[in-house]
Amino acid sequence: MKKKIEEYLNSNLDNIVSDLKGLMQINSVCSEPMPGMPYGEGSAKALEYIKQLSERLGLKTRTFQNYAVTADYGTPDKEVALGILAHVDVVPEGDGWTYPCFDLTIDNGRAYGRGAIDDKGPAVASLYAVKALNDLGIELKKNVRYIFGGGEEIGCNDIEYYQEQEALPDMLLTPDGEFPIVNAEKGIVQVFAQKDIASSKLKELKCLGAVNAVPAKATARITGFLMDDVLDAIEKMTYPTEFKLQQDNGDIVITSIGKAAHGSRPHLGMNALTALLGLLNALDIEIATELCTLFAYDEYNGKSFGVDFSDEVSGELSLALTVCDLENNHIKIGLDSRFPISKTYDDVSKPIIAKLEAIGFEIYDSHGMEAHYVDENSEFISAVKRAYKEIIGEEAKCICETGATYVHNTPSGVAFGPEMSGENNGMHSANESIALDRLVLLARVYAQAIIEICG
Repeated sequence: MKKKIEEYLNSNLDNIVSDLKGLMQINSVCSEPMPGMPYGEGSAKALEYIKQLSERLGLKTRTFQNYAVTADYGTPDKEVALGILAHVDVVPEGDGWTYPCFDLTIDNGRAYGRGAIDDKGPAVASLYAVKALNDLGIELKKNVRYIFGGGEEIGCNDIEYYQEQEALPDMLLTPDGEFPIVNAEKGIVQVFAQKDIASSKLKELKCLGAVNAVPAKATARITGFLMDDVLDAIEKMTYPTEFKLQQDNGDIVITSIGKAAHGSRPHLGMNALTALLGLLNALDIEIATELCTLFAYDEYNGKSFGVDFSDEVSGELSLALTVCDLENNHIKIGLDSRFPISKTYDDVSKPIIAKLEAIGFEIYDSHGMEAHYVDENSEFISAVKRAYKEIIGEEAKCICETGATYVHNTPSGVAFGPEMSGENNGMHSANESIALDRLVLLARVYAQAIIEICG
């Protein structure tokens, strides 16, 4: 049967890609709420698309006020034993794309475009798992419920809304993390602060991407400097980032070019914002000097805030300054931190807030999540381990995720794919992609997990 499922999915790869392309062509970045559309028009369109696709593949669907859509596979007389959570919203485009962002482009065996790995590609591939079971006549003793949300990237209140309407299944998987099995997830702290400054030299400082993404670009407008002075300062910089200069009406516009990465993995990127602050600090701009004392370019562990915690299960804390908006002598900043499972939200947020307040910042928003941990000694995780070994051929280990997956705020959910540990598929950055054979592999593993749990 395993071979038949593999052959079926390989023969349907063109269909998987075609259905995924339609979903990826929808710009589903969450936007301002509209009547009946809590995450804006794009998210609502993506939910409608995945609803219609699920129906075409033979599932029975329901809509939850455009917060979420469910799609059930099975018969009404059977209980829903397994939930599969995926989201159809995506992070903003950002800079540095070689391929069209809101489309699917195939190049050298990979599908490129926003949502390819997070989470549109896995959502569509996991649907084809039950399509394969259905078309091959593999009967299940229990039902499967897909839950597709439209607001994961802005805090997961889509699933909060769903849980207010009905209970989640006791066993939950999400293709929104890594293989083998993510049973531990770091906690999250995001802090937003502002203050007035007195600077006649720094007119603007802009870096306005998602707070949970290391920025690839930041710009500053300065006045009162000679071009040679700025070039000399750049010459002394040791950062791997690039700086571009342009003269404009007596001002100098500096563009810092780095490399994007997910906010939970800042070491994989090159932070254009903190690099730019380092340059402005070298030019003796006071606000940059203040911020550099807390956000050094090559510091990722929060040591300057006194929160450089770590533990054996989940490793080191990470912290990155990711957002900045300065104009008219008023600055706003945003930071993202991921903390070990042995610490609490207050353990991390309070020292961060205190340090920012000590240099005159007012905190206008702070939020996050406690860490998530599920004991691996359960029949549910044992079944998932069996599925992984059956398809991948290796023992499945439980691991810790640095980012929050879609099951972070659920009682007993675990993440199961799509990435292999250590991969960098451009999640939350330019040229996000997924290998075509990974789409098939993901569908195979999910089909096997469904058989193990519901068969």
